[in-house]
Amino acid sequence: MLWIALNLSQLPLDTVLRCRLDEPGTPVVVTQHKRVGWCNRAALDAGIAAGMSEANAWSLSAQLQVVPRIPEQEQQALHEAALWALRFTPQVALQPDGLLLDVGASLTLFNGLDQLAAQLLAGIADLGLQTQWACAPTATAAWLLAQDDSDWRDKNLPEMLAPIALAAIAAARPHLATLTGIGCHTLGQLRQMPRAGIARRFGNDLLRTIDRAYGDEAEVHGWFTAPACFDVRLELPARVEHTDALLFAARRLLLQLTGWLHAHHSAISSITLWLHHEPTRQRDHRSTPVTIQLASASRDPDHLTLLLRERLGQLALMAPVIELTLRADQVTALAAPNQELFASPASQTESVGRLVERLQSRLGADAVRQLAFYADHRPERSHQSQPLLQRRARGTGVLSLPLAARPAWLLQQPLPLITRQHKPFYQSPLTLLAGPERIESGWWDDALALRDYFIAENELFALLWIFRLRSGSHGSGWFLHGFFG
Repeated sequence: MLWIALNLSQLPLDTVLRCRLDEPGTPVVVTQHKRVGWCNRAALDAGIAAGMSEANAWSLSAQLQVVPRIPEQEQQALHEAALWALRFTPQVALQPDGLLLDVGASLTLFNGLDQLAAQLLAGIADLGLQTQWACAPTATAAWLLAQDDSDWRDKNLPEMLAPIALAAIAAARPHLATLTGIGCHTLGQLRQMPRAGIARRFGNDLLRTIDRAYGDEAEVHGWFTAPACFDVRLELPARVEHTDALLFAARRLLLQLTGWLHAHHSAISSITLWLHHEPTRQRDHRSTPVTIQLASASRDPDHLTLLLRERLGQLALMAPVIELTLRADQVTALAAPNQELFASPASQTESVGRLVERLQSRLGADAVRQLAFYADHRPERSHQSQPLLQRRARGTGVLSLPLAARPAWLLQQPLPLITRQHKPFYQSPLTLLAGPERIESGWWDDALALRDYFIAENELFALLWIFRLRSGSHGSGWFLHGFFG
Protein backbone atom coordinates (compact mmCIF):
# COMPACT_ATOMS: atom_id res chain seq x y z
CA MET A 1 0.00 0.00 0.00
CA LEU A 2 1.07 3.55 -0.70
CA TRP A 3 -0.62 6.62 0.71
CA ILE A 4 -0.67 10.25 -0.33
CA ALA A 5 -1.63 12.87 2.24
CA LEU A 6 -2.83 16.33 1.20
CA ASN A 7 -2.47 18.89 3.96
CA LEU A 8 -5.05 21.62 3.30
CA SER A 9 -4.40 23.50 6.52
CA GLN A 10 -4.79 26.81 4.64
CA LEU A 11 -8.37 25.84 3.74
CA PRO A 12 -10.00 28.65 5.80
CA LEU A 13 -7.86 31.22 3.98
CA ASP A 14 -8.18 29.60 0.52
CA THR A 15 -11.97 29.48 0.67
CA VAL A 16 -11.98 33.21 1.42
CA LEU A 17 -9.38 34.24 -1.17
CA ARG A 18 -10.97 32.38 -4.07
CA CYS A 19 -14.25 34.17 -3.38
CA ARG A 20 -12.69 37.64 -3.35
CA LEU A 21 -11.48 39.97 -6.08
CA ASP A 22 -9.10 42.09 -4.00
CA GLU A 23 -5.77 43.22 -5.38
CA PRO A 24 -2.98 40.66 -4.79
CA GLY A 25 -1.21 43.07 -2.42
CA THR A 26 -4.21 43.51 -0.11
CA PRO A 27 -3.61 42.04 3.39
CA VAL A 28 -6.33 39.49 4.20
CA VAL A 29 -6.72 37.58 7.47
CA VAL A 30 -9.23 35.00 8.65
CA THR A 31 -10.17 35.35 12.30
CA GLN A 32 -11.67 32.99 14.84
CA HIS A 33 -12.81 34.20 18.27
CA LYS A 34 -11.35 37.67 17.53
CA ARG A 35 -7.88 36.27 16.88
CA VAL A 36 -5.97 35.89 13.61
CA GLY A 37 -5.88 32.28 12.54
CA TRP A 38 -4.69 32.50 8.92
CA CYS A 39 -3.19 35.32 6.87
CA ASN A 40 -2.04 35.76 3.29
CA ARG A 41 1.43 36.78 2.12
CA ALA A 42 0.64 40.50 2.11
CA ALA A 43 -0.50 40.28 5.74
CA LEU A 44 2.65 38.41 6.73
CA ASP A 45 4.77 41.08 5.03
CA ALA A 46 2.93 43.71 7.11
CA GLY A 47 4.04 41.95 10.33
CA ILE A 48 0.75 40.18 11.07
CA ALA A 49 1.05 36.64 12.41
CA ALA A 50 -1.29 33.85 13.46
CA GLY A 51 -2.42 34.11 17.07
CA MET A 52 -2.38 37.90 17.07
CA SER A 53 -5.48 39.72 18.28
CA GLU A 54 -7.66 41.37 15.69
CA ALA A 55 -7.02 44.81 17.22
CA ASN A 56 -3.25 44.41 16.96
CA ALA A 57 -3.57 43.30 13.36
CA TRP A 58 -5.58 46.44 12.55
CA SER A 59 -2.85 48.57 14.09
CA LEU A 60 -0.26 47.13 11.68
CA SER A 61 -2.19 47.69 8.44
CA ALA A 62 -4.88 50.21 7.63
CA GLN A 63 -5.81 48.30 4.42
CA LEU A 64 -6.37 45.06 6.30
CA GLN A 65 -9.34 42.92 5.21
CA VAL A 66 -10.70 40.87 8.12
CA VAL A 67 -12.97 37.91 7.33
CA PRO A 68 -14.46 35.59 9.97
CA ARG A 69 -13.99 31.87 9.48
CA ILE A 70 -16.75 30.20 7.42
CA PRO A 71 -16.84 26.43 8.19
CA GLU A 72 -19.57 25.74 5.60
CA GLN A 73 -17.39 27.04 2.76
CA GLU A 74 -14.43 25.03 4.07
CA GLN A 75 -16.45 21.81 3.97
CA GLN A 76 -17.62 22.61 0.46
CA ALA A 77 -14.04 23.19 -0.69
CA LEU A 78 -12.92 19.96 0.99
CA HIS A 79 -15.66 18.03 -0.84
CA GLU A 80 -14.59 19.62 -4.14
CA ALA A 81 -11.03 18.39 -3.57
CA ALA A 82 -12.32 14.92 -2.59
CA LEU A 83 -14.38 14.66 -5.79
CA TRP A 84 -11.32 15.55 -7.86
CA ALA A 85 -9.21 13.01 -5.94
CA LEU A 86 -11.65 10.24 -6.92
CA ARG A 87 -10.18 10.46 -10.41
CA PHE A 88 -7.01 8.80 -9.09
CA THR A 89 -8.36 6.27 -6.58
CA PRO A 90 -11.73 5.24 -5.12
CA GLN A 91 -10.18 5.14 -1.65
CA VAL A 92 -10.26 8.75 -0.45
CA ALA A 93 -10.64 9.57 3.25
CA LEU A 94 -11.57 13.00 4.59
CA GLN A 95 -9.52 14.60 7.35
CA PRO A 96 -10.49 17.77 9.26
CA ASP A 97 -8.13 19.80 7.07
CA GLY A 98 -7.00 17.50 4.31
CA LEU A 99 -7.32 14.22 2.41
CA LEU A 100 -5.78 10.76 2.51
CA LEU A 101 -5.53 8.74 -0.73
CA ASP A 102 -4.56 5.08 -1.09
CA VAL A 103 -2.87 5.17 -4.51
CA GLY A 104 -0.94 1.90 -4.45
CA ALA A 105 -3.19 0.28 -7.09
CA SER A 106 -3.18 3.38 -9.34
CA LEU A 107 0.53 3.87 -9.94
CA THR A 108 0.72 1.78 -13.12
CA LEU A 109 -2.31 3.50 -14.65
CA PHE A 110 -0.75 6.95 -14.16
CA ASN A 111 2.83 5.95 -15.04
CA GLY A 112 4.24 6.22 -11.55
CA LEU A 113 3.97 8.36 -8.45
CA ASP A 114 5.46 11.53 -9.95
CA GLN A 115 2.98 11.64 -12.84
CA LEU A 116 0.04 10.88 -10.56
CA ALA A 117 1.05 13.51 -8.01
CA ALA A 118 1.63 16.14 -10.72
CA GLN A 119 -1.89 15.70 -12.12
CA LEU A 120 -3.43 15.57 -8.65
CA LEU A 121 -1.72 18.74 -7.45
CA ALA A 122 -2.48 20.61 -10.69
CA GLY A 123 -6.19 19.95 -10.17
CA ILE A 124 -6.01 21.06 -6.54
CA ALA A 125 -4.39 24.31 -7.68
CA ASP A 126 -7.12 24.81 -10.31
CA LEU A 127 -9.65 24.52 -7.49
CA GLY A 128 -7.97 27.51 -5.86
CA LEU A 129 -6.49 25.55 -2.94
CA GLN A 130 -2.99 25.36 -1.49
CA THR A 131 -1.65 22.02 -0.36
CA GLN A 132 1.37 20.39 1.19
CA TRP A 133 1.70 16.72 0.34
CA ALA A 134 3.68 13.66 1.30
CA CYS A 135 3.75 9.97 0.49
CA ALA A 136 4.41 7.00 2.78
CA PRO A 137 3.55 3.29 3.21
CA THR A 138 1.04 4.07 6.00
CA ALA A 139 -1.70 6.66 6.13
CA THR A 140 -0.68 8.09 9.49
CA ALA A 141 2.94 8.40 8.40
CA ALA A 142 1.94 10.22 5.24
CA TRP A 143 -0.28 12.58 7.23
CA LEU A 144 2.45 13.39 9.76
CA LEU A 145 4.98 14.02 6.98
CA ALA A 146 2.56 16.37 5.24
CA GLN A 147 2.06 18.26 8.50
CA ASP A 148 5.79 18.53 9.20
CA ASP A 149 6.99 19.24 5.64
CA SER A 150 10.15 17.19 6.18
CA ASP A 151 12.13 15.42 3.47
CA TRP A 152 10.66 11.97 2.85
CA ARG A 153 11.93 10.96 -0.60
CA ASP A 154 14.33 8.02 -1.08
CA LYS A 155 14.04 6.92 2.56
CA ASN A 156 12.58 3.91 4.33
CA LEU A 157 9.74 4.35 6.81
CA PRO A 158 11.80 4.71 10.03
CA GLU A 159 14.10 7.24 8.33
CA MET A 160 11.09 9.23 7.13
CA LEU A 161 9.45 9.41 10.55
CA ALA A 162 12.47 9.92 12.81
CA PRO A 163 12.96 13.71 12.21
CA ILE A 164 9.25 14.66 12.46
CA ALA A 165 8.74 17.37 15.09
CA LEU A 166 6.35 16.49 17.89
CA ALA A 167 4.34 19.64 17.16
CA ALA A 168 3.05 17.87 14.01
CA ILE A 169 1.43 15.12 16.12
CA ALA A 170 -1.98 16.17 17.44
CA ALA A 171 -1.88 13.74 20.38
CA ALA A 172 1.52 15.16 21.48
CA ARG A 173 0.64 18.86 21.43
CA PRO A 174 -0.93 18.98 24.92
CA HIS A 175 2.32 17.53 26.31
CA LEU A 176 4.88 19.52 24.32
CA ALA A 177 6.20 21.43 27.33
CA THR A 178 6.83 18.22 29.25
CA LEU A 179 8.36 16.39 26.29
CA THR A 180 10.71 19.23 25.34
CA GLY A 181 11.64 19.57 29.02
CA ILE A 182 13.05 16.04 29.02
CA GLY A 183 14.88 16.61 25.72
CA CYS A 184 12.40 14.83 23.43
CA HIS A 185 11.81 16.87 20.27
CA THR A 186 11.21 14.40 17.43
CA LEU A 187 9.16 11.28 16.77
CA GLY A 188 12.30 9.16 16.54
CA GLN A 189 13.36 10.23 20.05
CA LEU A 190 9.85 9.63 21.40
CA ARG A 191 9.76 6.10 20.01
CA GLN A 192 12.95 5.22 21.90
CA MET A 193 11.26 5.94 25.22
CA PRO A 194 9.66 3.07 27.21
CA ARG A 195 6.17 2.30 25.90
CA ALA A 196 4.73 1.81 29.35
CA GLY A 197 6.00 5.20 30.42
CA ILE A 198 4.53 6.92 27.33
CA ALA A 199 1.11 5.33 27.94
CA ARG A 200 1.17 6.20 31.64
CA ARG A 201 2.32 9.82 31.35
CA PHE A 202 0.87 10.91 27.97
CA GLY A 203 -2.02 8.53 27.33
CA ASN A 204 -2.74 5.68 24.95
CA ASP A 205 -3.72 7.99 22.06
CA LEU A 206 -0.13 9.11 21.57
CA LEU A 207 1.13 5.53 21.72
CA ARG A 208 -1.47 4.37 19.18
CA THR A 209 -0.52 7.21 16.84
CA ILE A 210 3.09 6.04 16.93
CA ASP A 211 2.06 2.43 16.26
CA ARG A 212 -0.18 3.41 13.32
CA ALA A 213 2.57 5.56 11.82
CA TYR A 214 5.07 2.69 11.87
CA GLY A 215 2.53 0.12 10.66
CA ASP A 216 2.34 -1.77 13.96
CA GLU A 217 -1.42 -1.18 14.30
CA ALA A 218 -4.08 -1.52 11.61
CA GLU A 219 -5.81 1.63 10.45
CA VAL A 220 -9.52 1.96 9.70
CA HIS A 221 -10.83 4.69 7.41
CA GLY A 222 -14.24 5.88 6.33
CA TRP A 223 -14.15 6.37 2.57
CA PHE A 224 -15.62 9.38 0.86
CA THR A 225 -18.63 8.45 -1.30
CA ALA A 226 -19.58 10.36 -4.44
CA PRO A 227 -23.25 11.40 -4.71
CA ALA A 228 -25.62 9.38 -6.90
CA CYS A 229 -26.12 12.21 -9.40
CA PHE A 230 -24.08 15.25 -10.35
CA ASP A 231 -25.82 18.61 -10.08
CA VAL A 232 -23.40 21.12 -8.50
CA ARG A 233 -23.99 24.82 -8.01
CA LEU A 234 -21.23 27.41 -7.64
CA GLU A 235 -21.69 30.98 -6.47
CA LEU A 236 -19.41 33.45 -8.21
CA PRO A 237 -17.38 35.99 -6.19
CA ALA A 238 -18.79 38.88 -8.22
CA ARG A 239 -21.16 39.56 -11.09
CA VAL A 240 -19.60 38.48 -14.39
CA GLU A 241 -20.46 40.33 -17.59
CA HIS A 242 -18.15 38.53 -20.06
CA THR A 243 -18.04 34.83 -20.87
CA ASP A 244 -14.23 34.69 -20.77
CA ALA A 245 -14.32 35.15 -17.00
CA LEU A 246 -16.74 32.23 -16.57
CA LEU A 247 -14.31 29.57 -17.76
CA PHE A 248 -12.16 29.52 -14.60
CA ALA A 249 -15.19 28.90 -12.39
CA ALA A 250 -16.58 26.34 -14.84
CA ARG A 251 -13.23 24.54 -14.77
CA ARG A 252 -13.70 23.96 -11.03
CA LEU A 253 -17.03 22.28 -11.76
CA LEU A 254 -15.56 20.16 -14.58
CA LEU A 255 -12.78 18.85 -12.32
CA GLN A 256 -15.37 17.71 -9.81
CA LEU A 257 -17.38 16.10 -12.60
CA THR A 258 -14.31 14.19 -13.77
CA GLY A 259 -13.72 12.67 -10.34
CA TRP A 260 -17.42 11.85 -10.01
CA LEU A 261 -17.40 10.03 -13.34
CA HIS A 262 -14.35 7.98 -12.38
CA ALA A 263 -15.98 7.01 -9.10
CA HIS A 264 -19.03 5.73 -11.00
CA HIS A 265 -16.94 4.10 -13.80
CA SER A 266 -18.81 6.25 -16.29
CA ALA A 267 -18.37 8.87 -18.98
CA ILE A 268 -20.49 11.79 -20.06
CA SER A 269 -22.40 12.13 -23.34
CA SER A 270 -24.17 15.40 -22.59
CA ILE A 271 -23.71 18.13 -19.98
CA THR A 272 -25.46 21.43 -19.38
CA LEU A 273 -23.88 24.47 -17.76
CA TRP A 274 -26.59 26.79 -16.45
CA LEU A 275 -25.69 30.47 -16.22
CA HIS A 276 -27.85 32.10 -13.55
CA HIS A 277 -28.24 35.81 -14.22
CA GLU A 278 -28.61 38.69 -11.84
CA PRO A 279 -32.30 39.54 -11.27
CA THR A 280 -33.61 42.90 -12.44
CA ARG A 281 -36.68 44.95 -11.68
CA GLN A 282 -38.37 43.89 -14.87
CA ARG A 283 -37.65 40.18 -14.54
CA ASP A 284 -36.79 37.77 -11.76
CA HIS A 285 -34.06 35.16 -11.88
CA ARG A 286 -33.21 34.06 -15.42
CA SER A 287 -30.90 31.30 -16.58
CA THR A 288 -29.13 30.46 -19.82
CA PRO A 289 -28.39 26.79 -20.59
CA VAL A 290 -25.15 25.91 -22.39
CA THR A 291 -25.50 22.30 -23.55
CA ILE A 292 -22.63 20.24 -24.93
CA GLN A 293 -23.36 17.05 -26.86
CA LEU A 294 -20.42 14.67 -27.34
CA ALA A 295 -19.97 12.38 -30.34
CA SER A 296 -18.37 9.80 -28.05
CA ALA A 297 -18.64 9.66 -24.27
CA SER A 298 -15.67 11.23 -22.45
CA ARG A 299 -14.44 12.15 -18.99
CA ASP A 300 -11.30 14.04 -19.97
CA PRO A 301 -11.36 17.42 -18.15
CA ASP A 302 -9.09 19.11 -20.72
CA HIS A 303 -11.30 18.01 -23.61
CA LEU A 304 -14.48 19.12 -21.83
CA THR A 305 -12.85 22.46 -20.97
CA LEU A 306 -11.89 22.98 -24.61
CA LEU A 307 -15.45 22.31 -25.80
CA LEU A 308 -16.89 24.61 -23.16
CA ARG A 309 -14.44 27.38 -24.11
CA GLU A 310 -15.59 27.17 -27.74
CA ARG A 311 -19.25 27.35 -26.75
CA LEU A 312 -18.83 30.23 -24.31
CA GLY A 313 -16.83 32.14 -26.90
CA GLN A 314 -19.91 32.21 -29.18
CA LEU A 315 -22.34 33.24 -26.41
CA ALA A 316 -23.62 36.75 -25.68
CA LEU A 317 -24.83 37.21 -22.10
CA MET A 318 -28.31 38.67 -21.66
CA ALA A 319 -27.40 39.89 -18.15
CA PRO A 320 -24.52 39.56 -15.63
CA VAL A 321 -24.00 36.05 -14.25
CA ILE A 322 -23.92 35.48 -10.48
CA GLU A 323 -24.03 31.65 -10.22
CA LEU A 324 -23.21 28.54 -12.24
CA THR A 325 -24.72 25.07 -12.17
CA LEU A 326 -23.22 22.06 -13.93
CA ARG A 327 -25.51 19.11 -14.54
CA ALA A 328 -24.70 15.68 -15.98
CA ASP A 329 -27.53 15.00 -18.43
CA GLN A 330 -26.51 11.73 -20.10
CA VAL A 331 -24.14 9.38 -18.30
CA THR A 332 -22.99 6.10 -19.86
CA ALA A 333 -21.03 3.22 -18.38
CA LEU A 334 -17.42 3.15 -19.53
CA ALA A 335 -15.06 0.18 -19.61
CA ALA A 336 -11.55 0.47 -18.25
CA PRO A 337 -9.07 2.00 -20.75
CA ASN A 338 -7.10 -0.43 -22.91
CA GLN A 339 -3.35 0.19 -23.02
CA GLU A 340 -2.56 -0.42 -26.69
CA LEU A 341 0.76 -0.33 -28.52
CA PHE A 342 -0.62 0.61 -31.93
CA ALA A 343 -3.61 2.76 -32.82
CA SER A 344 -6.81 0.72 -33.05
CA PRO A 345 -9.99 1.55 -35.00
CA ALA A 346 -11.62 2.51 -31.70
CA SER A 347 -8.91 5.04 -30.84
CA GLN A 348 -8.98 6.49 -34.37
CA THR A 349 -12.76 6.84 -34.17
CA GLU A 350 -12.36 8.66 -30.85
CA SER A 351 -9.95 11.14 -32.47
CA VAL A 352 -12.41 11.89 -35.29
CA GLY A 353 -15.21 12.22 -32.75
CA ARG A 354 -13.26 14.80 -30.76
CA LEU A 355 -12.61 16.80 -33.92
CA VAL A 356 -16.35 16.78 -34.68
CA GLU A 357 -17.19 17.88 -31.13
CA ARG A 358 -14.78 20.79 -31.34
CA LEU A 359 -16.13 21.90 -34.72
CA GLN A 360 -19.70 21.75 -33.43
CA SER A 361 -18.80 23.71 -30.30
CA ARG A 362 -17.20 26.45 -32.40
CA LEU A 363 -19.52 26.53 -35.44
CA GLY A 364 -22.77 25.21 -34.00
CA ALA A 365 -24.47 21.81 -34.22
CA ASP A 366 -26.14 22.55 -37.57
CA ALA A 367 -22.88 23.50 -39.27
CA VAL A 368 -21.39 19.97 -39.13
CA ARG A 369 -23.59 17.66 -41.17
CA GLN A 370 -23.74 14.14 -42.55
CA LEU A 371 -25.57 12.35 -45.36
CA ALA A 372 -28.44 10.08 -44.36
CA PHE A 373 -30.20 7.59 -46.63
CA TYR A 374 -33.97 7.84 -47.06
CA ALA A 375 -36.55 5.42 -48.39
CA ASP A 376 -36.88 6.89 -51.87
CA HIS A 377 -35.73 5.12 -55.05
CA ARG A 378 -35.07 8.36 -56.91
CA PRO A 379 -31.30 8.90 -56.58
CA GLU A 380 -31.51 12.67 -56.11
CA ARG A 381 -33.91 12.16 -53.18
CA SER A 382 -32.47 9.02 -51.61
CA HIS A 383 -30.23 10.99 -49.25
CA GLN A 384 -30.44 14.20 -47.29
CA SER A 385 -28.14 16.30 -45.14
CA GLN A 386 -28.70 16.38 -41.38
CA PRO A 387 -26.72 17.43 -38.26
CA LEU A 388 -24.07 14.86 -37.46
CA LEU A 389 -25.20 14.14 -33.89
CA GLN A 390 -28.93 14.31 -34.61
CA ARG A 391 -30.83 11.37 -33.17
CA ARG A 392 -33.76 10.59 -35.35
CA ALA A 393 -36.97 9.03 -34.11
CA ARG A 394 -38.57 5.91 -35.54
CA GLY A 395 -40.65 6.27 -38.64
CA THR A 396 -38.61 9.05 -40.28
CA GLY A 397 -37.71 6.81 -43.22
CA VAL A 398 -33.98 6.54 -42.54
CA LEU A 399 -32.59 3.39 -44.15
CA SER A 400 -29.27 1.60 -44.21
CA LEU A 401 -29.06 1.05 -47.97
CA PRO A 402 -26.20 -0.75 -49.73
CA LEU A 403 -23.83 1.45 -51.68
CA ALA A 404 -23.26 -1.12 -54.46
CA ALA A 405 -24.06 0.04 -58.00
CA ARG A 406 -24.36 3.64 -56.85
CA PRO A 407 -21.78 6.30 -57.78
CA ALA A 408 -19.97 8.30 -55.13
CA TRP A 409 -20.33 11.48 -57.21
CA LEU A 410 -23.89 12.37 -58.15
CA LEU A 411 -24.52 15.42 -60.31
CA GLN A 412 -26.87 18.04 -58.90
CA GLN A 413 -28.72 18.15 -62.23
CA PRO A 414 -28.56 15.30 -64.81
CA LEU A 415 -26.54 16.27 -67.89
CA PRO A 416 -28.21 15.61 -71.28
CA LEU A 417 -26.10 13.44 -73.61
CA ILE A 418 -25.96 13.43 -77.38
CA THR A 419 -26.24 10.19 -79.36
CA ARG A 420 -24.03 9.07 -82.21
CA GLN A 421 -24.91 5.99 -84.21
CA HIS A 422 -27.67 5.27 -81.69
CA LYS A 423 -25.18 5.26 -78.77
CA PRO A 424 -24.96 7.79 -75.92
CA PHE A 425 -21.83 9.90 -76.24
CA TYR A 426 -19.66 11.52 -73.48
CA GLN A 427 -16.10 12.34 -74.60
CA SER A 428 -16.41 9.16 -76.66
CA PRO A 429 -19.09 6.60 -77.51
CA LEU A 430 -20.28 4.81 -74.36
CA THR A 431 -20.41 1.05 -73.92
CA LEU A 432 -23.18 -0.25 -71.67
CA LEU A 433 -21.76 -2.67 -69.08
CA ALA A 434 -24.71 -3.31 -66.77
CA GLY A 435 -28.40 -2.54 -66.64
CA PRO A 436 -31.05 -1.61 -67.00
CA GLU A 437 -32.11 -0.79 -63.44
CA ARG A 438 -35.67 0.43 -63.76
CA ILE A 439 -36.96 3.15 -61.43
CA GLU A 440 -40.62 4.15 -61.37
CA SER A 441 -41.27 6.39 -58.37
CA GLY A 442 -42.53 9.79 -57.27
CA TRP A 443 -46.14 9.70 -58.46
CA TRP A 444 -47.32 10.91 -55.01
CA ASP A 445 -45.46 14.24 -55.02
CA ASP A 446 -45.82 15.23 -58.71
CA ALA A 447 -42.18 14.40 -59.43
CA LEU A 448 -42.68 11.18 -61.37
CA ALA A 449 -39.45 9.48 -62.43
CA LEU A 450 -39.58 6.81 -65.18
CA ARG A 451 -35.97 5.87 -65.89
CA ASP A 452 -33.77 2.98 -66.93
CA TYR A 453 -30.28 3.28 -65.37
CA PHE A 454 -27.11 1.76 -66.89
CA ILE A 455 -23.44 1.56 -65.95
CA ALA A 456 -21.45 2.69 -68.99
CA GLU A 457 -17.77 3.01 -69.91
CA ASN A 458 -16.08 5.38 -72.32
CA GLU A 459 -12.80 4.98 -74.19
CA LEU A 460 -10.90 6.50 -71.22
CA PHE A 461 -12.19 3.61 -69.07
CA ALA A 462 -14.23 5.99 -66.91
CA LEU A 463 -17.34 4.42 -65.40
CA LEU A 464 -20.47 6.53 -65.70
CA TRP A 465 -24.00 6.21 -64.36
CA ILE A 466 -26.46 7.13 -67.12
CA PHE A 467 -30.17 6.74 -67.62
CA ARG A 468 -32.70 6.82 -70.43
CA LEU A 469 -36.12 8.34 -70.00
CA ARG A 470 -38.97 5.93 -70.64
CA SER A 471 -42.18 6.63 -72.45
CA GLY A 472 -44.57 8.63 -70.28
CA SER A 473 -41.84 10.89 -68.95
CA HIS A 474 -41.53 14.60 -69.63
CA GLY A 475 -38.86 14.47 -72.34
CA SER A 476 -36.71 11.76 -73.84
CA GLY A 477 -33.11 10.81 -74.47
CA TRP A 478 -30.01 9.89 -72.47
CA PHE A 479 -28.68 11.67 -69.38
CA LEU A 480 -25.50 11.48 -67.30
CA HIS A 481 -26.29 11.33 -63.57
CA GLY A 482 -23.06 10.36 -61.83
CA PHE A 483 -19.44 9.13 -61.87
CA PHE A 484 -17.99 6.05 -60.22
CA GLY A 485 -14.69 6.59 -58.41
